[in-house]
Amino acid sequence: MPTIPEKMKAAVTHGPSDVRIEEIPVPAHEPDKVLVKVAACGICGTDVHIMDGHMRPAWPPYYPFTQGHEWCGEVAAVGSGSGSALKPEDRVIMEPTIGCGHCATCIRGAYHLCERAGEPDGGYKLLGHTADGAFSEYGVAPPNNLHKMPASMSWEEAVIVNQVVVALHALDRGKVEPADRVAILGPGLLGLSVLQLAKTMGASRTYITGRGYRLDIARELGADVVIDITKEDPVEVVMKDTGGRGVDLSVECAGPPEAMKQAVGMVRRGGRAVLEGINGGENVPFVTDRIVLDEIAVFGGRGSPNCYPRAIELMTQGVIDTPRMLTHTFSLDEFGEAMRMFKAREDGVMRVMIKP
Repeated sequence: MPTIPEKMKAAVTHGPSDVRIEEIPVPAHEPDKVLVKVAACGICGTDVHIMDGHMRPAWPPYYPFTQGHEWCGEVAAVGSGSGSALKPEDRVIMEPTIGCGHCATCIRGAYHLCERAGEPDGGYKLLGHTADGAFSEYGVAPPNNLHKMPASMSWEEAVIVNQVVVALHALDRGKVEPADRVAILGPGLLGLSVLQLAKTMGASRTYITGRGYRLDIARELGADVVIDITKEDPVEVVMKDTGGRGVDLSVECAGPPEAMKQAVGMVRRGGRAVLEGINGGENVPFVTDRIVLDEIAVFGGRGSPNCYPRAIELMTQGVIDTPRMLTHTFSLDEFGEAMRMFKAREDGVMRVMIKP
């Protein structure tokens, strides 16, 4: 049995853009929870919005708060009442969404849309968003939210899984089919995951929009048409390449209102658009006549319900090029520099991993 200390190091958010490295108590693992010694935790765009205070008061609902929702590690202790088959030193990936388990939506399997979200004692939690996460040495989660890692999987691959599941859910929402033409708006980790998965699922032609060095990575990963938004109009390029038809499916992964408009503007009549990006509450003006008259299906996408086992299996098959996706690793003491580099997109940064 691993020795569990009383204190741990954590990156604690005390207010907008106020993050401090502190010694805090190791979280108590209640009888129905599992305590995990964190091996790695990824920084994603949502972490930036939360840290800067753009998602208040929902994310986080209180200060001081520990962010971090893309984490993995080794089981340190298993609660006596958890009923879990997990044991100390098992390697696990944490799924951050916890539904109440009782409402009609949770019972249907859509626990990420739990009807009791927002209720302080409703049972719904989103670790790293509405409840403490794991930019820290230890984290705690229910056993059902911990997925065992294959023996061959590295910590680097495990951190990437937390974005691959979101990409997988986006393509599920968009009902991607073999031979579809698929456009991805935004070449971040989510967009590049969508690109690789779409090609694996049989997309006949892929388009990706964005700017800077990430377009070069998209090209290396097999994007058929790469569109620099600083030089070309994405909708015009797509329409010209498809003979005015448009793509079957677009997946917006960036968040800016203009990208969301483009995602709808470049799909064919009867096509589908999935909006995944978060923009901090900005209004997006749509021309709804085209959505109505051309019967365009517009889907929102969030979270990753029931996707972890599939994503882990795809990762073990080598579908995702991890070395091109995970570019930088920092210690917990270097959290401030890691976040600064991620926000500034310096040094070819894609995904940043914190190793406590």
